[in-house]
Amino acid sequence: MTLPNATGFAAGQRATAHNLKIGGVCTVLGAVVFATARLLHGDTPAADAEAALDFVASRPIYAAVHLVAVFASMIAMAGLISLIKSLTHPTARMLGRVGLASSAVGLAVFSVESTSEGLALPELAEAAAKAAPGGRAELVRAAHAVAMTTHGPSLVAMALLYGAPLMLFGVAMTLDDYPSWLGWAGTLVGTVTLLAATGLFLSPPLFPGALLYGVLGSMIVQLWLLAVGVTMLRRAAAYGRLGEEPSARITAEADPIQRGRSR
Repeated sequence: MTLPNATGFAAGQRATAHNLKIGGVCTVLGAVVFATARLLHGDTPAADAEAALDFVASRPIYAAVHLVAVFASMIAMAGLISLIKSLTHPTARMLGRVGLASSAVGLAVFSVESTSEGLALPELAEAAAKAAPGGRAELVRAAHAVAMTTHGPSLVAMALLYGAPLMLFGVAMTLDDYPSWLGWAGTLVGTVTLLAATGLFLSPPLFPGALLYGVLGSMIVQLWLLAVGVTMLRRAAAYGRLGEEPSARITAEADPIQRGRSR
């Protein structure tokens, strides 16, 4: 027997599937592009300004990968907006919104910091390659100033773009009907990233920055985002199948996601 609201129920499931599909694609795409850009970027020897100039001079795409990383982060954040829409638990939604606000502020800081360094160092490197020894020393000092100026904002960007949001989204996912292991993994990675960025801000020699920027930010965080995106796509497929048949089966069967929770 088909209930009167069967068609509306199916339409709602299709809308949810569409939202999750778009969000999943954005999250996966953003994570993959960001990780690729960071891999092409390499590990700039920021502690040695002269070596940093030589490093940048050997990478013609240095400025471009900074810009690509910013857009990739924005795409991934669009996926997190879809994730919030899929949350049903009130507290989970609230935590997701706070995490999104932190991510937006972090993206703004990251955009300014990343593009400033990504444009300044290549210009200094080009000038240093043509300069006389005396002039090169002045350019090395300028490169050191750029590194010192952008170091603080880069740490704040890591804390706000990845640290706090992953911690909050992770808790939100454990409260909702997402896999608990994925939620706890996000909480752990976000907490470690937040503490690592704070520690380096307060004590720069605490540990090598490559562990934060390279291992945590460019690899582990992106792997978590990739897992979230794949999970969203799988849930989209489940909702899509449910919304294809506005018939007795739709109203007789429970939501596949909710049914999984009741087992």
